[in-house]
Amino acid sequence: MRLQGKVAVVTGAGKGIGRASAYALAKEGAHVVLASRTASDLDSLAAEIHALGNGARALVVPTDVSQEADVERLAQAAFTTFGQVDILVNNAGVGKNGTVSTLTTADYDWIMNTNMRSTWLCTKAFFPPMLERQSGNIIFVGSVAGINGLPNEPIYCATKFAQIGFAQSIDYEAYPNNVKVSVIAPGGTNTDYGFYNGTRTPGDPVLEGYHTSEDVADAVVFAATQPPRSRVFMVWMRPMNEALGMGGGNYFKGAAR
Repeated sequence: MRLQGKVAVVTGAGKGIGRASAYALAKEGAHVVLASRTASDLDSLAAEIHALGNGARALVVPTDVSQEADVERLAQAAFTTFGQVDILVNNAGVGKNGTVSTLTTADYDWIMNTNMRSTWLCTKAFFPPMLERQSGNIIFVGSVAGINGLPNEPIYCATKFAQIGFAQSIDYEAYPNNVKVSVIAPGGTNTDYGFYNGTRTPGDPVLEGYHTSEDVADAVVFAATQPPRSRVFMVWMRPMNEALGMGGGNYFKGAAR
């Protein structure tokens, strides 16, 4: 219950890392505002959170976080219901593998808008009130693809590098005002991310060695529960079956989350 009474907004909360992070934050006592495009996913998660019985509340706000009007509606719902937001988890993300020759400008717009435009819109909605109150946490769920460029992921890598650069920049404004900025950068994570973009096959034994969504959620909670005088900017995660740097084993087998 280290986050009892705190309020967290989690984007992409319907599945995978976002869902696991929202649940983990609620287990620590935080009220959670759940944002994703599929209401049924959020409703089932909200029921699980309420079933914890620890007082954590879940607010379901179906949201396309790449759309400014939707994010404004999300912020209004969060502030109207809870009065303030203490933690923002910028998690929403998509990807598509290919090369510059095979990917399209429409692919670029979809991936960049979902991953980076949503980061901008949500941070713009929730970061200034944290600065004014001089308290809060902004947590980005990034990727190793934002640290090392990976083959066949040029657009996805561009969005993840952009997120880390954005986080580094706003940290200069954040820490003098007692607001913490953190990036979680996981490697291969066993979610459905790779199934829809064609880089993974269900049942592939390689996936058994990858992070679980809960592993990454633990890192999100770690960032959110640092003591008052400490902040963690980067948590660079590697599963045990991936090399640390470029090359090696399964690093290129759909390595990004």
